[in-house]
Amino acid sequence: MMKKMLTKLSAIILSGLMAATILTGCGSKSGDSAKKEVNVICWSEYLPDDVISSFEEEKGITVNMTTYTSPDDMLAKVQSSKAGTYDLIIAPENYAPIFSKQNLLEKLDRDKIPNYTNIDSKYLGRENDPDNTYSFPYMFASAVIAVNTDVIKDKIESYADLLNSKYKDKIVIIEDSRAVYSMAAMAEGCDANDTSDKTLKAVESYLTKLLPNIHAFDGDSPKTLMINGECPIGLIYGAEALLAQKEVSSIKCYYPKEGVYLGSDSLMITADAQNKDNAYELMNYIMDGDVSAKISEEFPYINPNKAALEKLGTEYSENPLTNPADDVINRACTLTDIGDNISKIVDLWTKIKG
Repeated sequence: MMKKMLTKLSAIILSGLMAATILTGCGSKSGDSAKKEVNVICWSEYLPDDVISSFEEEKGITVNMTTYTSPDDMLAKVQSSKAGTYDLIIAPENYAPIFSKQNLLEKLDRDKIPNYTNIDSKYLGRENDPDNTYSFPYMFASAVIAVNTDVIKDKIESYADLLNSKYKDKIVIIEDSRAVYSMAAMAEGCDANDTSDKTLKAVESYLTKLLPNIHAFDGDSPKTLMINGECPIGLIYGAEALLAQKEVSSIKCYYPKEGVYLGSDSLMITADAQNKDNAYELMNYIMDGDVSAKISEEFPYINPNKAALEKLGTEYSENPLTNPADDVINRACTLTDIGDNISKIVDLWTKIKG
């Protein structure tokens, strides 16, 4: 009898231990998952591999990267993905109001990102997120006219200059419908955010004239076509132009006279992030002065991080591509949320590209 009671008691204890193990295991698995990874969607060639590796080693968090080569590509990936696919989005600032209206973004907890104080105040409070409720700037990108002066002897300082028929099949242009639309609008003396019939017709007219001169649309690495000599002219991001200059010293850059595209890419955390704390951890890490300086050393965009600027030195601060003059900033446009009118630009872009 005693033996049976002990057997039953042992079974009960064993059963309890197994249940506790299962429950503990489940809790541990969930905790480990939350600590171990973060899912990011970002432009290609924008977040250096060594920065990612350092973060993973220091924090013990694996970074799963999804890249895109155009904002349209990013939008399609985000909106077609199931809830919780991405934790951190690095995307053009004008998508902050679009995503926030769709309840896709987390209202940021600044206590979890103390390094936000490194961002220069002049880059905060921009029109797309006035209180930085949902986003903080990552980098700013200007678009410039880059010219290999060994091949092209003319001075090309305006969008109008690009229409010259002698430049047929010689231009590489960024793959970004909003940015290109804004520049075409400025070329025609129109507002970069206007989608009225008048502006649409003007933009279509300009791009139709420019199209024969375009050799390639490239949102991934337009500098490559300038470095290898395939395209002696580029309407490309300033950082890409600077990297091309380092390889080909004869490349000169100009800010277009009619107006300058100046866009910001922002750091945003999704509302349904499965690894929210890890997303905050990575966002704060990116805003660290040393880390931000490393990013700019590899991808020399306009950096809003004042702590990083102190470390980058005069080579960065005195270069007009990484620190544009006030007159350039004053004639720059800011892309804003245009709501459903974005479809007009997408339709025109599709029509132009054929």
